[in-house]
Amino acid sequence: MGPFGAKAAGTWIARQAVRRGLLGSSRLWMAVFVAQGAFKLGRRVMGAREPVTVLEERLDPGAGIEIRHMKKGRG
Repeated sequence: MGPFGAKAAGTWIARQAVRRGLLGSSRLWMAVFVAQGAFKLGRRVMGAREPVTVLEERLDPGAGIEIRHMKKGRG
């Protein structure tokens, strides 16, 4: 997730890039259109990352677990 309204801003930029760059004659917006397409293609090619198993342990019947989150620098 990003900041509030980031998706709406991205949609606005994409529309302007198509309207002013692809359909219009603005070189700047055409560059934005091409950059956006390259970014989307790169994300598609790289694909989704597989989750990494950090710990796997067998629990005895009746045993419980406690999950904590610590900042990276603290242990």
